[in-house]
Amino acid sequence: MDTAQIQLLLGALPVPRPLAGSTGNITALGVSTECGPVQGASRECRCLPGYEWNSDVCGQYAACGALLLSPCSCLRWTAESPGYCQPLLPSTTGTASPTSAPQLIPAGDDLTISFSLGAGATEVTWYLLSPDGSSARELHNGTQAMLVTDGSVAVLRVSSISADWAGEYICRYVWENSQLQLRQQVSVSLGPEDIVQTPAQVSMNCSSSSGINLRCCIRNRGRAYRVSWVPGSRAPGAWEAEWADLVGDTDPLCHFLPLETCPAQDTPYQCVFESEGLGAAQAVVTVSVIQAGDPFCPSNDSQGMWAATKAGQVAEILCPDNRAGTVQRSCSAGGVWGEVISNCTHRELLAGLHSAQLVLAGLGNPRSELAWLTERLRVETLPGQGSVSSASDLLALVTMVDTISRIAGDAGLHLSSSTMATFLAVVSQMLDFDLQALWATAQADVPSVASTFLQSIENITRRPVPADGNFSFTLPNVELQGSVFDPGSLTDYSKTFHVQPLLQTHISQEVLEQLVQLGANVTVTSMALKTLGGLLPANYGPGLGSSSYVLGSLLLSSSIMSSNGSVSRAEIAMTFGHRNATEDEAVSASGEERPQCVFWDHGLFQGEGGWSSQGCQTSGTGTTTKCTCQHLTSFSVLMSIHSIADSFWLDFLSHFGVCASILALILCLGIYYLVWRSVVRNKISYFRYMTLVNIALSLLMANTWFLGSTWMTPSHENKLCVAATFFTHFFYLAMFFWMLVQALMLFHHLVFVFHQLAKASVTPLVVTIGYLCPLIIAAAAVAVYYPKRGYVQATACWLSGHNGAIYAFSVPVLAIVLVNVLILFVVVMKLMRPSVSEGPKGEERKILLSILKALLILTPIFGLTWGLGVITMTSKSSELSHYMFAVLNSLQGVFILVFGCLMDKKVRDALLERIQKELPSGATTAQGTRESLEPKPGE
Repeated sequence: MDTAQIQLLLGALPVPRPLAGSTGNITALGVSTECGPVQGASRECRCLPGYEWNSDVCGQYAACGALLLSPCSCLRWTAESPGYCQPLLPSTTGTASPTSAPQLIPAGDDLTISFSLGAGATEVTWYLLSPDGSSARELHNGTQAMLVTDGSVAVLRVSSISADWAGEYICRYVWENSQLQLRQQVSVSLGPEDIVQTPAQVSMNCSSSSGINLRCCIRNRGRAYRVSWVPGSRAPGAWEAEWADLVGDTDPLCHFLPLETCPAQDTPYQCVFESEGLGAAQAVVTVSVIQAGDPFCPSNDSQGMWAATKAGQVAEILCPDNRAGTVQRSCSAGGVWGEVISNCTHRELLAGLHSAQLVLAGLGNPRSELAWLTERLRVETLPGQGSVSSASDLLALVTMVDTISRIAGDAGLHLSSSTMATFLAVVSQMLDFDLQALWATAQADVPSVASTFLQSIENITRRPVPADGNFSFTLPNVELQGSVFDPGSLTDYSKTFHVQPLLQTHISQEVLEQLVQLGANVTVTSMALKTLGGLLPANYGPGLGSSSYVLGSLLLSSSIMSSNGSVSRAEIAMTFGHRNATEDEAVSASGEERPQCVFWDHGLFQGEGGWSSQGCQTSGTGTTTKCTCQHLTSFSVLMSIHSIADSFWLDFLSHFGVCASILALILCLGIYYLVWRSVVRNKISYFRYMTLVNIALSLLMANTWFLGSTWMTPSHENKLCVAATFFTHFFYLAMFFWMLVQALMLFHHLVFVFHQLAKASVTPLVVTIGYLCPLIIAAAAVAVYYPKRGYVQATACWLSGHNGAIYAFSVPVLAIVLVNVLILFVVVMKLMRPSVSEGPKGEERKILLSILKALLILTPIFGLTWGLGVITMTSKSSELSHYMFAVLNSLQGVFILVFGCLMDKKVRDALLERIQKELPSGATTAQGTRESLEPKPGE
């Protein structure tokens, strides 16, 4: 049943009729309000002729439709029960002044409109009616618009104008009890921002029989366009224009140029759009020609349909229909496809962000638009229903939250209880987003995203509508509490949050009395953020940078608003309960945990933000920390890990020892390179020295990554730190697996004497054991623990000891050490047999004994080293164990040089012989030295 039918039905009812429960009568029945269906987060409700919304309602919601003909005739509602329109009050309306001549403003230029009003004009209001007349929006002072009324002159200035500012500007004012209006039609010329979805370059394979279509698109402004390509398609190389008409309902409007034959060389094609009264806009698409023999990336359907692309160029395809932007993929100089980089963002999010940015710029009533924009955010972030599925979506969402906070701040608005509740629901829902897939990826692209999000929340939540008494909002990830004080109701401000761990805040009555003197009312708000602290980057300001920290409590944000504005300095006392170590993988158990009260300073680290302790005092012991600070912002507690590892001498010893180990390993590998042909004379010697070389090489690479990681910031978001952890893990494991290979070779040669090994068949097997097995283990550790944020330690780029990642190293190492010890026991028993007739003779026996000596020394040393290492990384340990681990770990390379190289007589002899050949003039000296190194009989 439509409105007209309802009106007829009501008109058929007899009136007057008595009003139940009242002495009055119903004198007339009729329909005053007509509402459309719910669309997204809102619906439009229009007043029928003779009715309008009252002024209070009109100021709270955004307008829709012919606002200028009747200012409160239609509103865009977010509530389900919009109420009803009221009868129009009698008013006097004057005659509008003549409309000024239309203006055409070049895109990007500034617009200035000046109207002369009668002396004494009041209630000056500016509106912009869209070019098609379908909607109108009120103008206000913003980042682009500035409204000035000076005496009898009203001036509007808009900087850097774009198509969003095209339409009819109307200045309404009251003069001598009459409402008048002045109009100015403004058009904005076509500009570069009107060209969309047009690639900068495409490739054309001249060896392929099929041609290509060049695409050029422009935003649809509801106007007809003429479009041309230069050169055209009729004769490649001819530069005359071919014009075509372009009109339609789609946005954008696109035109295509078919190319069936290759240009002679790389050629730029220019597309030009013209529209009557709007000028022209153009773009250039360069066609890169792929001739026979040129390197190129072939067509590929991996994550999109990628056409053949010339080497050195970047291919580009459009995002799916519901997403805006492009997906890019580079083709290397050698003709190899690179990584797919997506810049796609959901169109609904971009539309909402654009609407918010226009309001911030000055286009739209801030008070009425704010409720609608916040509700739109809530719908877009609903679990399982919203539009957020990528880091680009999250970045757009955070930017929209930041824009809304700036709208409220610039306009000095206070949020109603319903709008505040909606905003906090948005915050809570955003904090439920996937940590790795969304937040971590977004932070890798924009490191300041979490700090910006926090600042936006702080700015909004300090602006509740002043009310009497206490108020609170509780959501899964956010809890906000507050109180309003006036001179007659001053008490201490104390709040305890319903969260774990404990969180309390207190401001004394004396502090509040000083603030009340500044204004009639004071509103204090405090907000607990349960998970946001973990999203903030691990940046530590002055006085904090020399230690390692983990976040030990929840995040608490407090603010005070007086009638004269926000208060930035006031003494506030807070009590923070400590997180349980089992709940936070980052809490290190390698030493004593000391709490440090800190606040988040948004200005540190070039806008990324960071923790600072300035202005805060720390006290308390046990499971809670009390913080007393002299300013207001977001606070938390960092747990400073003052462990043995923070000792200067231990750090010095570790770094010096690792450097010595690296130099020893380089020297060892250099010696093996010089003497290889001399010492490798049979299969047994080949397997011996091959395993020693790979042990030294693996340890060299592990130590290099270990040393480099000491200058990296430990974090799962730091990809270089994750890579260092992976490669250090892999190469240390490889060292132990090559020791296992060496022990297995020794075992085989002594136990299976008559089963000889072929070099060609055994070499691939031992390489597989030595490198492939540790690679599988290291890769599995990343796959299992990295998504859970349990891979990297909080204090070092190494495997975490709190989620089991360290066991991906300690368990294989322990197993290898046990196997080696068992093999050594069997080998020693075999060599101690009275009869060795079955054993190897002569040279082979000497080589096997050399292997046995090296293993007897290196296996216990390496096993003890990493046994101590696992203990120091997974539990609280003594100072002695830390020093023992540092010394043994630092000298592993020296042990290999001494016991695997310098104590080997064959290596010494071959090295001296090589030196004699290189330095013939010193032969006598070398010979004497050699003789002195020869063992005496009986040694």
